[in-house]
Amino acid sequence: MRGRLAACAVLLVLGAAACGGGRTTARPGTSYDQASSRVVRPSTARGGTLRLAVTDAPVSLDPGDIGLAYEADLARLYARSLVTYAPAPRAAGLRLVPDLAESLGRPGDGGRTWTYRLRRGLTYEDGTPVRARDVKYAVARSGYTAQLTHGPRDLREALTGTYWGPYLDRDLDHFTGVTTPDDRTVVFHLKKPDTDFDHLAASPQTAPVPPAKDTRLDYERHPLSTGPYRFARHDVGTGFTLVRNPHWRDDPNRAALPDRIEVTERVAAADLDARLLAGDLDADLAGAGVQPKTRATILGSPARAANADAPPTGLLHYAALSTGVPPFGDVHCRRAVQYAVDRSAIQRAYGGPATGTPATTMLPPTVTGHRPANPYPHDLTAARRELRACGRPTGFTTGIAVRGDRPGDVAAAQALRRSLADIGINAQVTTLSAFQWGSRAGSPAYVHRQGLGVLIDAWAADRPTGYGFLRPITGPAAKVNNPDLAELRDPAVDRLLDEGARTTDAARRARLWGDADRAVMESAAFVPLIDDESLLYRPATLTNAYVHPAYGMYDYAALGVTRR
Repeated sequence: MRGRLAACAVLLVLGAAACGGGRTTARPGTSYDQASSRVVRPSTARGGTLRLAVTDAPVSLDPGDIGLAYEADLARLYARSLVTYAPAPRAAGLRLVPDLAESLGRPGDGGRTWTYRLRRGLTYEDGTPVRARDVKYAVARSGYTAQLTHGPRDLREALTGTYWGPYLDRDLDHFTGVTTPDDRTVVFHLKKPDTDFDHLAASPQTAPVPPAKDTRLDYERHPLSTGPYRFARHDVGTGFTLVRNPHWRDDPNRAALPDRIEVTERVAAADLDARLLAGDLDADLAGAGVQPKTRATILGSPARAANADAPPTGLLHYAALSTGVPPFGDVHCRRAVQYAVDRSAIQRAYGGPATGTPATTMLPPTVTGHRPANPYPHDLTAARRELRACGRPTGFTTGIAVRGDRPGDVAAAQALRRSLADIGINAQVTTLSAFQWGSRAGSPAYVHRQGLGVLIDAWAADRPTGYGFLRPITGPAAKVNNPDLAELRDPAVDRLLDEGARTTDAARRARLWGDADRAVMESAAFVPLIDDESLLYRPATLTNAYVHPAYGMYDYAALGVTRR
C-alpha cells in the first residue's frame, strides 16, 4: 500500500487525473465549491466506516481542553454541549439551537444570569443519568485547573466568583459562578451582561463530566460519551476509533450515519493528500486544506475541481499598527499605511486567489456583524496626503514583526514593506519564532523598545460574533501574550461593543457589531490583509457533505459514506 501511495503522490505532482482504487471523477450534479453553500450528495443511509486522517495529532480530545476548531467539530460526535450550532451550511449554520438543554438559555437580571434546563432522560454511554451538577463540574475543571490549559478561558472570564478548581478544592459549592438548583437546572452567573452568552454555552466545555469518571489529563483517552459515538480505541498520538453509543437517542443536530469512524494520526501531508485523491480517505480531519502542489493538481483538473470546496475559514491575516510606537500614535500616519497597502500584492504573497480574498474590514464574512466595505482603497495620493497631515511628508522608519514559521505571513511582510517604500516609509522586517511571539511581539514594552510599529498576525474568534472577534484584540492590552497588538484605546469601539453585549435584539446587536467594526477601521490601528480560505477535497465516497460556517470545514456530525 505504501508503494502505491508514494507512486500516486508523484503522479499528483505531475498533474495526473486519476490514481488508486477510489472513484475520482465527479458524480453528476457536483461542482466546485458547492459544499460551501449547500449539501452535496444528500443521504440518510446509515452504515459503513468514515475514514479520517490528520498530519499531526489533536492537542486534546478532552471536551474541557479543546482549543482547535477541528477538535470542537469532532467533539460533537461524543460530547454534547448545552446548545450547539444548527446543522446547515452558510449563515443558517451560525444559528444556535438547543442540544443537551431543552431550549436556548433564559436570561435574567439584565443578562447577568443564564439558565438552562436539561432534557429528560439524558444518559452517558454506560447508561448512568446526566445531571446538572456534571455540567457545573465540567465548566469548573475546564476553566479553573492548571492541568487543562489548551481551551479558551472565555467562560472563566465571564463568570463571577473566585475558585481554585476541583482538583485543589473538591467542594463544588465553592464554585459560585455556576449553580444547580436541581438535577436538571444549570444557572450561570456573569460579571456583566452578555446577550451573546449562548455562544459560550455552545463550547465543548459545557459537555457534562461525571466527577467520579474524571481522570484529569488521562480523561482524553476515553471521554464518557453523551453523543452518538463512543471511543472503542484511542492510542494517543497514533489514532482512535469511534463506534455507536447504544445509549444515545437521536437528536436533530447529528445525522450520525456511519457505523464506525476511524482516525489515523501523524500522516505525512503529501501522503494524506494522495490518499484523499485516491479515495482511500474520506476527509482531512484538520480541515486546513490540501498542500500547494495538490491544490494545483485539483484546480488543473475539472473532474477533481468538481469535488473541491474553497470555504472561508474565519481566519483573518492582518497587520496591527502599534499606537505606542512613534509615529503611529497619530491617526494620520496610520491612515497613510492603510492607503499604501496593495492588497493584490498581498494576495499574491499568500499564494493567489485560491488562498484567500483581500480583506478590507476586520470582521470576516463568517462572523455576525460583517458588512462589506472598503474604507481605504489602494491610493498613493491619499497616502501621501495623510503623511503630510501627520507631519512626516517624506516618510519615516519603522519595524515590521512577523512569525517566521508562517511562510505566507513572511511573504506578506515583504510585500507590505515594498508598498510602504512607495510612499517613503522605510520598514525593516524582523522574524520571530512561535515561541518568541508572545514574549516579544506580545510584550508592549519590547515592541516599544524595538520600534516594531507594524505587527503581522492572524486571528479567528472563539465564537463567530462581532464581540467575540473584536473584544480580545481591541483591549485592554496585557504585559505579555498581549492580543491587542495595536494597544488600541478607543472609547467609541468600547461603547459599541458594550452596548451590543447588553442588547437583546439579535438584529440590532449585529448592527452594533458592524458599527464597532467600522469604528475600528476609522481608528486605522488595524490593517486587514486577507480573509483566509482553504481548499478541501471530498472524494466521491463522501455523502451528506457541507462546510459548516462555525468551524470552516465539513460538518463531521453530518457526513456519511457510500462504502459498506
